Amino acid sequence: MANHTSKGKYYDIKIYFKAIMILWICTLVCLMFYSNNKINYYVKEQVGNRVTILATYIANSLELTDEDILYLKSLSFEELLKNEINQKFQDSAKSIKDNLDYKHIYLTARLDKGEIKDNNNIIYILDTAETKINDFRDGDYYKGSPRYGMSDDLFEEVEKTKIPSYRVFKTKLSEHICAYAPFYTTEGNYVGLIGLKVSLNLLESISSNYMNIIVLFIVINLIIGSIAFFMYRHMNSVCGQLESQKHISEIDDLTCVFNRRKFNEILQSLWRNAKENREELSLALIDLDYFKEFNDNYGHIAGDTLLRDIGSVLKRRTKPFNGYVCRYGGDEFVILFPQLDLYQSEKVANEILEEVNSLKLIHEYSPIDNHQTVSIGIASTIPTNEMDPYDLLKDADNALYLSKRYGRNRVSISK
Repeated sequence: MANHTSKGKYYDIKIYFKAIMILWICTLVCLMFYSNNKINYYVKEQVGNRVTILATYIANSLELTDEDILYLKSLSFEELLKNEINQKFQDSAKSIKDNLDYKHIYLTARLDKGEIKDNNNIIYILDTAETKINDFRDGDYYKGSPRYGMSDDLFEEVEKTKIPSYRVFKTKLSEHICAYAPFYTTEGNYVGLIGLKVSLNLLESISSNYMNIIVLFIVINLIIGSIAFFMYRHMNSVCGQLESQKHISEIDDLTCVFNRRKFNEILQSLWRNAKENREELSLALIDLDYFKEFNDNYGHIAGDTLLRDIGSVLKRRTKPFNGYVCRYGGDEFVILFPQLDLYQSEKVANEILEEVNSLKLIHEYSPIDNHQTVSIGIASTIPTNEMDPYDLLKDADNALYLSKRYGRNRVSISK
């Protein structure tokens, strides 16, 4: 019984490690999916919010009058770059660059219908020349007059709602975030939008912080998974060895029930427990009626199949009562019922008898029936120091003799 318990523990461990391996694999798959589909989105959202807040800050900090706006519109691009107002704007942009790697900061306004030139419908009122030059180098700036440009969907949306917002833009050469915030003069009149374009190179530095954590998590998972896999394989090896030993020393190879050697061990153990606890112990001895005639006429292969079928019935019927099924001889089985009295075990034996008959296992050479039948003898006792465990087996054998004597295919009990 101790070996049986150990085997059960090893099987439990195998199940635990299978669960760990499955959990490990699922975790890694989910992590990769999360990394590919979520991290960039969240980081872009984080950068986009920062850019939008900064654009709003610039719009609120910049002070221009209506007269300043009209004056700046009248300048050429070269004159704008030299203008004191624009230079101050550019100096402010340089201080911002310490906190954010921007590409372009500007104040833009929509042109009136009569002012539209070459399909350009916006004018840059203030512009950071350094970043404008970088835009030309990147190749993602509109290639027209540097003073004019075309509005995009985001420009149209923010101008309509007057709510600061951002969007991610992609070109063949780069990817960036552009944010707009509405700008008003000191007199409170709407002029246009403060635009702030940020390269997603910043995304790489922010993503790297996440990726360092993710890489660490993956490494830890790989270590745990490797250990779990090694231990799982080791347990498989140990369980394989145990199973082989069990079949050799305890299990009947043909019927997969306990063999006679294991029966003797179980009987001694249950006898001691019953004696210590003053509990009933019952034993059923089962014999296949006219099994020799079956073997002689149908062959040993059919006989082996019959024994397996009967063994399956015995295991199935005794399992709810914690019974132990053993093969005692060529065509004999024995069942031990701990904590069952004589009449309880008799009831189980009759259920076994009924199920065997219901199987209709053909046996045309049986003198008593055209189907295979069994005879059963039952004995039960509360062990004492004066008694021998094999006396219980003798009593069951005497009861089995009565079943055979009075026609077989029946259950008899030892009084």
